[in-house]
Amino acid sequence: MAIQVRLKAVRKVRIYEEIVAQITSLILDGGLKPGDKLPSERELCEQFGVGRNSVREATRALESARLVETRQGEGTFVTADPVSLLPALSEQFSSEGESGMRHLFEARRVLEPQVAALAAERASPEEVKRLEEIIERQRAEVEAERSGMDEDTAFHLTLAKAAKNEFLHRLLAPLLESLSELREHSIRKKPDRLRSIEGHVEILEAVRERDVKTSLARMLSHLLGVEGQGMDIFRHKEIERENSGKSG
Repeated sequence: MAIQVRLKAVRKVRIYEEIVAQITSLILDGGLKPGDKLPSERELCEQFGVGRNSVREATRALESARLVETRQGEGTFVTADPVSLLPALSEQFSSEGESGMRHLFEARRVLEPQVAALAAERASPEEVKRLEEIIERQRAEVEAERSGMDEDTAFHLTLAKAAKNEFLHRLLAPLLESLSELREHSIRKKPDRLRSIEGHVEILEAVRERDVKTSLARMLSHLLGVEGQGMDIFRHKEIERENSGKSG
């Protein structure tokens, strides 16, 4: 099988996770497509240089993630489509340090301003009302000295729903999840939380007025502020981690 030449012997301690990572990578870049059959268990053991238990554990993990399915008497087949792989792809980038985080933030800058522009064209009065209610809940959370992060996420996902493009909505959800820790750190202080709310208010005003260009511009400005704080925090945490490693 053509993919066998691209599989490498596993050397890491958590063997099954490395097997999962390699097969997922092949699915992500198109080396394996929906309907393709994986090599047999024996062939995978030989190719990866591992025992049957590791291959079986990896197969179970891939099945749990709905990337493959095992058919009795037939073998194991790829079932994933591009959208179902978005969480895995986002997780992969989030584990790649500063470069990966920059790619995720960059993807958000490309995606969400266009979402806001589409919402300005397509949002119904009911969806505008829901966005208003989310902002009010976020404000109440912040006044109660809580982060309001759940409401922050709800605002962005509801705006994506109002854009009337399900693919964009499904792209955004795993992206926000991958950046959740940095997003939460970026509003760790009350002034930052209030600034986030005001950004949402300004975006919603433009959407309500059907102002496509202003909706796009305000979302971009909002995201740049979050990104700047998030990357500063990420670099600070990386420096702390390095210093901790040196002192240890």
